Amino acid sequence: MHPRTLNDVLLQSVERWPDHELSFVSSTAPNSSIQSKTFTEFNHNARCLARALAEWQKPFGSIVVVYFSEHEDNMVAVWACIIAGLVPCLQPALSAQQSHKEGHVAHIRNLFSSTVWLTNESGAEQLQSIEGLEIHLMSTLRQSALAFDNVAPNWIARASKPDDDAILFLTSGSTGFSKVAVHTHRTILSACYAKGANYGLTSRSQILNWVGFDHAAGAVEMHVAPLLFGSSQLHVHASVILSDVAQFLRLIDEKSVDVSFAPNFLLAKLARDLERRTDLVGRFDLSSLRRMNSGGEAVVSKTAQTFVEVLKKLSYNPERVSFITSAGFGMTETCAGCIYGAINLAFQEPKYEFLELGEPIPGCEMRVVNPEDGMTPRQDGESGELQVRGPMVFVRYYNNPEATASSFVDGGWYRTGDMGIIENGSMRLSGRIKDTVIVHGVSYGIPELETHLQTVQGVTHSFLAAAPYRAAGQETEGFVVFYAPTFDLQNDDDAPAKLTETHRALKDIAVRMITLPPQSIVPVPMSEMEKTTLGKLSRSRLLSQFIQGGLAGHVKRADDLLSKARKTTFVEPSTDDERALASLYAGIFSMDSREVSANDNFFELGGTSIDVIRLKRECEMRLGVSEIPIIQILTHPVVSDLAAYIAGLHSTDDGHTHEYDPIIPLQLTGSKTSIFFVHPGVGEVLIFVNLAKYFQNERPFYAFRARGFESGHPFFASMDEMVSCYAAAMKRTQPHGPYAIAGYSYGGVVAFEVAKRLESQGDEVKFVGLVNIPPHISDRMHEIDWTGGMLNLAYFLGLITKGDADRLHPQLKERAREEQLSVVWEMAPPGRLAELQLTPEKLDHWVAIAGSLIECGKDYTPSGDVAALDVFFAIPLRGSKDDWLNKQLKAWGQFSRDSPQYIDVPGQHYTLMDHEHVSQFQKVFRSRLEARGL
Repeated sequence: MHPRTLNDVLLQSVERWPDHELSFVSSTAPNSSIQSKTFTEFNHNARCLARALAEWQKPFGSIVVVYFSEHEDNMVAVWACIIAGLVPCLQPALSAQQSHKEGHVAHIRNLFSSTVWLTNESGAEQLQSIEGLEIHLMSTLRQSALAFDNVAPNWIARASKPDDDAILFLTSGSTGFSKVAVHTHRTILSACYAKGANYGLTSRSQILNWVGFDHAAGAVEMHVAPLLFGSSQLHVHASVILSDVAQFLRLIDEKSVDVSFAPNFLLAKLARDLERRTDLVGRFDLSSLRRMNSGGEAVVSKTAQTFVEVLKKLSYNPERVSFITSAGFGMTETCAGCIYGAINLAFQEPKYEFLELGEPIPGCEMRVVNPEDGMTPRQDGESGELQVRGPMVFVRYYNNPEATASSFVDGGWYRTGDMGIIENGSMRLSGRIKDTVIVHGVSYGIPELETHLQTVQGVTHSFLAAAPYRAAGQETEGFVVFYAPTFDLQNDDDAPAKLTETHRALKDIAVRMITLPPQSIVPVPMSEMEKTTLGKLSRSRLLSQFIQGGLAGHVKRADDLLSKARKTTFVEPSTDDERALASLYAGIFSMDSREVSANDNFFELGGTSIDVIRLKRECEMRLGVSEIPIIQILTHPVVSDLAAYIAGLHSTDDGHTHEYDPIIPLQLTGSKTSIFFVHPGVGEVLIFVNLAKYFQNERPFYAFRARGFESGHPFFASMDEMVSCYAAAMKRTQPHGPYAIAGYSYGGVVAFEVAKRLESQGDEVKFVGLVNIPPHISDRMHEIDWTGGMLNLAYFLGLITKGDADRLHPQLKERAREEQLSVVWEMAPPGRLAELQLTPEKLDHWVAIAGSLIECGKDYTPSGDVAALDVFFAIPLRGSKDDWLNKQLKAWGQFSRDSPQYIDVPGQHYTLMDHEHVSQFQKVFRSRLEARGL
């Protein structure tokens, strides 16, 4: 008999496949070790917890908000709720911005009339400031469950029916606060049967999942569906793979994985990062992989092809790497994927720039209709609104009948909000009519973006619209902004300057809110921006005009005015070095060299930390200079300044030593209070380049760089010497407060001491930000020997993985220093060494600098206090995040006159400011600056 409820699914899995396994790799697992439980063991744990949940005596069908970051915690909590007759609602990571978090939690509380939360200590910490919640800890529940160890393997509190509510999923909330999609046992099982048939799941299948369990794809597509068919599963915290992409291949090899999932932006990251890992060529057996699902955003065909090519290169039997890449379409409302394409890119060429989405899973239907009436079918090959229906579609939005009613049309068709084309039975997306833009798989609300863009001076109120748009060859979705300017583009003499300022402000807001500037900003006369009878601008009409060239005249007029404005400040490069640099800048930023001014700033043009390394290398080759220290590019980012520095190199004696200045200005525009950031334990500041970009035109951004990188500069001999040097430099740069200072890792204690020094001199320090560092570091400093310091640096620079560092330390610590460096040097990817322009001698010197900072910290004992502290915490190098926060970081409470704020940020210790996480970190960091009145 086929299971008819989720309870039946779990019972069937134990009865038919008792020894099959659910395996997990947590964010804190040492060396990414795998922890496994048989279906029998997992079922016992879930039923013990369920029996303990029953002691709460909640009415059948009561809602429990389940809030964890690890797969196993979420999974066992969801099953325990279902067995106990409760309805779990999966809560994704809460916003670190206090106002948004409080608003969201209040919304959920009001929606459910009351809110019961099941979480861990870290989750409870985030919720402690919000009143009216009933919070239960998993640790307490596990303790209570010990009393029910003899629970029957089929115990349930009450039998469920197929149409009972089973699991609630929060929608993205991108257009306001989240809606809650209600899925019953019937809708979830309908989806699972159909998905299993589509994927070809069997009891011999092995699934690898690294999508969060709070997402329908992670919970239903990659767990319940495989469980229904008896497939073993491996669930990995995303941070494990993002911090070391080689783990993805290791796990496929080790577990003989045949089905996995990765959205387009992660396929791109995997391909990009793995392509550089020449040390991994021929290392893995990937022949088991037969299907790679992808969803969340359109899959770029070229990206998917590159991914397949890279996997072939890294496999030791490339001829056996042959798998289906399956781009899928689905939503929370459809239990994730409901339409899938299938193509073997090892043998087939895709037809279009994006992979086709193909056909619906069994039981699901799709159609494309006129978006204006939502009913009239489009002809084959014509674009229209995509609608779906079938037994896997959700039944309603919880306590929101209006949203439910507006989401369906006659016949039970669900309006997806996406535009599609169906041709010969195969579907592909052609755009979206929803109020969201998806950047690297994350949905951002267009109405919220428009609200902030409306505040820009130069924009006519209520005459601005933003529309999602993806240009040819673009890796992720972008957007276009249309607006009616308050000034006359034809007759206003100041139009060029006003347009430049308006567009600059629009770009700044967009970058801060959704991490990307608009692909195009189009000023349109108010008379041509028609509104509906409800007073709304039609985004779809404006976008259609833009794509079809109907707004080309306005685009050209804006380009002409912006070019005219630029010419008023344009300075023609006048020396050979300036002209050469202008050419190099143009090459990096895809500009015409004639467009590069002598006063252009490398970072204001968009330069990243990787671009800095590229510019250094190309300058040395093009201009015949043996060595341009990165620090000089950082301190001379303007074409003319860098040219003058390079010219000086030709006339300077080899023995000349430049005076040491610890402060590196990474961004100088903006009128708000400057931020000063202290380097981590490696002493360098390149890690801050990408972060500084987000503060352009808002506030200057300075970074402290350790002494000793340049020839003739001695290392710091003590913490006091370093603090004195930095405090004096800070006062020279900004003579008067209020001050804002932060420090990353090791730099946090330095920032704290600098803030203390400034306060002792009578200055006001309104913000002290400490990023993932406890106050007591001396024990840790004593633990780090030369080998450990060298391996930490190598990992930080991307020369080895975290697993390599942990494995090598006991093997190398007894060897000679030169031999240790040689081992790491041989393991490092040649491309990465070339990017950094490292030599063994430079690496050795860098290790010495890091070692000097360790020596400064060995005798450090924190004392005194400052007015206030903001402590940002991520996944630590060792141990759990909860222990890191509660046993280490909260010790900062002794050193702040006001209670410190503890702010959770995404990523791990070494990755929280990398490309993947810096966009989210800057939002959280900015919110704390603003909360402190800066």
